[in-house]
Amino acid sequence: MKKQIPTEQTEANIQEVLRLLSETPVQLEKLSKGSSEERLRKPLGAGERSFVEALAHLLNCEARTAEAIQLALMRSEPLIPDIHPERDLGKLLRYDQLPFDELLAYFKFRRAVLLKVLSSLKESQWSRAVREEGKQRKESVYWRARGQALHELEHIQYLERKLMESRNP
Repeated sequence: MKKQIPTEQTEANIQEVLRLLSETPVQLEKLSKGSSEERLRKPLGAGERSFVEALAHLLNCEARTAEAIQLALMRSEPLIPDIHPERDLGKLLRYDQLPFDELLAYFKFRRAVLLKVLSSLKESQWSRAVREEGKQRKESVYWRARGQALHELEHIQYLERKLMESRNP
């Protein structure tokens, strides 16, 4: 089931984005509960990420989204560099090499900071925009936060499905 949040910036849609963003850390903790570090590092299927790698991926994506949002709130339509979350940031930071508990704690901390910022925004601030290098389209704070929420939801649903399959082969 793929959840959608409309692209139109409304108070109800903003609240749904905030709700989904706040649920991700809770869902990650719930899904990983009782799993050993070894199991969390095991690929979820042939050629697929492990739970740790999925969390590292979410952290890389969240970092780029949070950076874009912060810049949009501090500058007038800033240009952000074209840095890919996986190919560039992921290769540099290598979150996948850290213990899962530390990754989850870091994700929770980053999420608390992002939610604190987003929860304090006025409607006009949700409309502030950034432009990514090499693209003409401007993306609002709402657009970026919405995209992150939906991206995370897809990964949570995938992890739920894969973990269910592994428990019921």
